[in-house]
Amino acid sequence: MSLFLLIIYPLLGCAPSASAPLPMDTDDDPAHTGDTASAVSDTGDQDTAEAPLAISVVFESEPTRTAENPLRGFYTNYAWGDPVSPFPDSLEFAYIPLRDLMDGPSQFTFDTGLEPRLVEAEARGHQLILRPYIDYPAHPSGLPDFLSGTVAMQAYTDHGGGLSPDYSDPTLRAAMLAFVDALAAEYDGDPRLALVQVGLLGFWGEWHTWPHTEWFPDSGFQAELLAAYSTAFDETLLQVRYPVAQSPDLRVGFHDDSFAYSTIGDTDWFFHPMLEAAGADERWREVPIGGELRPELQWWIFEDGYTTDDPYRQDFDECVEATHASMLLNFAAFGGGLETQDERERGEAAALSLGYSLHVARADVTDDVLTVEVENRGSAPFYYPLELRVFDEVGSVRVASMPRFAREDGPVEITVDVAGLSQPADPSPWTLALHSDHVLPSQTVRFATAPGDGPIRVQ
Repeated sequence: MSLFLLIIYPLLGCAPSASAPLPMDTDDDPAHTGDTASAVSDTGDQDTAEAPLAISVVFESEPTRTAENPLRGFYTNYAWGDPVSPFPDSLEFAYIPLRDLMDGPSQFTFDTGLEPRLVEAEARGHQLILRPYIDYPAHPSGLPDFLSGTVAMQAYTDHGGGLSPDYSDPTLRAAMLAFVDALAAEYDGDPRLALVQVGLLGFWGEWHTWPHTEWFPDSGFQAELLAAYSTAFDETLLQVRYPVAQSPDLRVGFHDDSFAYSTIGDTDWFFHPMLEAAGADERWREVPIGGELRPELQWWIFEDGYTTDDPYRQDFDECVEATHASMLLNFAAFGGGLETQDERERGEAAALSLGYSLHVARADVTDDVLTVEVENRGSAPFYYPLELRVFDEVGSVRVASMPRFAREDGPVEITVDVAGLSQPADPSPWTLALHSDHVLPSQTVRFATAPGDGPIRVQ
């Protein structure tokens, strides 16, 4: 049971005297989290049934309640194997070859190439993060069949080998741009899709062909493809691997696929220095940062012996603090990589450090206005539109929009017109809840707040 301060007094034309004693918990133990401390002013025989009340409730934080909140935390790729140990999550990842998504210049196979994955993810209570690709080393080419024999392919042995397409081919470029438009027309705003990683170009759709840098498309087409995504998708979030072309000026976030290994520091090709050089290091305020915890590190970064004496290997918390990352692919967390209780606890704490963490600090009612003070104690904002909803005991609801804000912005106050709601009381409280149309119906965006047990509570 959580501790909060509750004050209720009738509005009779004046506030209580500044010298009037506040209600106090009679338990001398400062760690006590037992019964609610409350007081109602003495009004004698005066009938105050019609007098409006002023109520103030202070809440305690409880961030572990948000372990399965949508759009944040660790997630896995089910194509690599089903989880062997449960880990709190709300997302999953899928690489999908372009050949599975289109079979002609204007013919698309989303019903067979994407829809089943969305259905399976939703059945698991997950939103999907999608990355389409053409070239995935050590895998068959993802080039659509109708382009075979038309687009020249360059064989390579690096990273397990593969075939890199000629990205300058006008037919291939037209196909990619048509795909982007069709994908957005079909799925923009679909809550089953958490976000789309731009993909398509380079090894793993990761926007590089290292060490064959000459194979990568020119900056003009990079800009054209990014602009196509940004124009076509009005709602669904986007990410790209690097802050290239005009991406810092677009509604496109970034994903670090080597997170905690060459993420921060002074080396110019590390992820965060690249953001800084491109003027994109503050873009996390508007668009999400994600990626993948470096695969080699996933299996031991939360062990006792993990060190950062390697110049590339870095502290997880420092990387989160610098990048403001919201979500990371971490197969090992689900695949048996957390072998001890200590590792498990560190892994869960690391996941909780990602993304938003919205805490109700207090709620005050004066007349017909509810003011809710909310703090974001997380590393990043909640990026999609979000609402604060207030329910009374019979299910009547009042709604107010939540702003997008970060920890650095300090607390915000949300005001709600609560006229017409039944008066809140301990047996029949109001409930504060968050809602977004951009998460699954089965998902709940929870406050990082203990529910409380007074006249105003948190879902």
